[in-house]
Formats: sequence, structure tokens, C-alpha cells
Amino acid sequence: MYLKHFKLSKMPFENVCDTDFFFESGNHKEAYSRLAYAIEEKKPCAALTGGYGTGKTFVLKAVERDLRRKGYLFSSVNNPRLDDLGLLRMILHGFTGYEVPARKEDVLMGIEKFLKDTNRDGKHVVVAVDEAQDIDDQKVFEELRLLLNYQTESRSLLTLVLSGQTELSERLHSNKQFSQRIFLSYDLKPLDRDSTVSYMKHRLEKAGANRELFDKDACGLVYERSGGIPRWINNIGNMALLAAFSRQADIVDVAAVNEAIESARQ
Repeated sequence: MYLKHFKLSKMPFENVCDTDFFFESGNHKEAYSRLAYAIEEKKPCAALTGGYGTGKTFVLKAVERDLRRKGYLFSSVNNPRLDDLGLLRMILHGFTGYEVPARKEDVLMGIEKFLKDTNRDGKHVVVAVDEAQDIDDQKVFEELRLLLNYQTESRSLLTLVLSGQTELSERLHSNKQFSQRIFLSYDLKPLDRDSTVSYMKHRLEKAGANRELFDKDACGLVYERSGGIPRWINNIGNMALLAAFSRQADIVDVAAVNEAIESARQ
């Protein structure tokens, strides 16, 4: 609605994982680097945790995008509320793209064959489970742990990456057998004030902005009311642009941000 008014080519604050918009704040860059390192060094398991809306999925997708280009093979699980068989079938389907067997024994044989074949071809496999805090079946955690047993004498045949909200960390640490296999973990924090301003500028530039669209005070208010959480920054930023457009203003000011915040409450 407001794209033409602000001379933008695309929506700047959509809450979707368009990796072209990935912003490397200090925290996000560190999270990206750690996950990429664990995968490239062929470690068994890495975990990424953080509060709701802090950008965990974005980091995960950015790592997947870049490492796929290097030949790494990914199977992504975005619905962890499955039973153990459902999870294993989803993992195998993510690798092969083909219809998978119904019996658990056949699925496990298929996974083992795929891992051995890809290892023979000199490639490495990644299983990425997002929203892993929603796993409510202990059998699922056990099957994920058992996947880590696929290894040669020198390395794991796959890297398991678990991403989820902060309670995931507690669940992993309460499972001693699982926690001992985690090579590294990282807790993603909200953005600080300066990073919030840079984040907004980055997204606006990626959307085609060639000038400042939020004044300094407006950016400060966005930070204060969002707490530096990217999802809330996006929500407020989007509604603030709409509020400014409705008044035919050329720049977003504090009044537009306040209007956006009030709209979000309704």
C-alpha cells in the first residue's frame, strides 16, 4: 500500500525468512559463525536458543542458504510435534525428496544408506530442527540422539542443529546423554539500541530506500517499545510506515510510531 509513496521496491518489515534481508548484528553474526563452524568441522550437534522473535530461524536459514551453495545437504524439520516415526520419515524425505517407507526399520535403513552414500561422495549432511522446544515426545529426542551414532572413526556422518526458545536449553541440559553430544550452543539476545537502528536502516535499504525514512526519535521509540526483538521491530516498523503514509508524510516520526503501537494493541 505504501511502497509507491516511499519509493520502495518491496515490503521492508515482513516477518518472513527472506535471507536477502539477513542482518548481521554482533549477536546474529556470532550465532551464524558458530553454527557454520560446527557444520563445516563436521561436529555432531549444535544448539541455538533465544527468546521469541529474536531471529533464530533467520540465522538458521542464512546458514543453510550459504552452506547449500558449498555442497552441504540439508533436511529441515519445521514441525517437531511429530512422533518418532513421523520425524524420521520427514528427515529422510527432506534428503531424498522421494516417498518414504512406512515401517520404522525401513526408514532407518534408508537414512543409514543415504548417509553412507553421501559420505562416500565426500559430502556432509545436516539435520536442522526448528522450534525444537515444541518436541513433547521423549522418544523423539532419543531418535535424534541416536542419529548422532552414525559416524566413521574420524567424524560424524551428520550434524544435528537444534533451534528453539530458551526452554530448549533447559530440556537439553536435563538430558545428560544428549547434552554430552552437543559441541556448542549459543543463546541469541535481542538487539541493542544502535543495532536496532542499523537493522531498520538495513531492511529499508534492501527494500529500495535511498533516503532516511525514520527520524532519530522514531527509531529510538521503536527500540524502546520493541525491546530490540526483530519480530516486534518489524511489526511496529510496518505499521508506522502505514501510519505515515495515511497522513501523506514523507518521513516516519514519533507520532506515526505511537499510532502504530496503538494499532498493535487493538
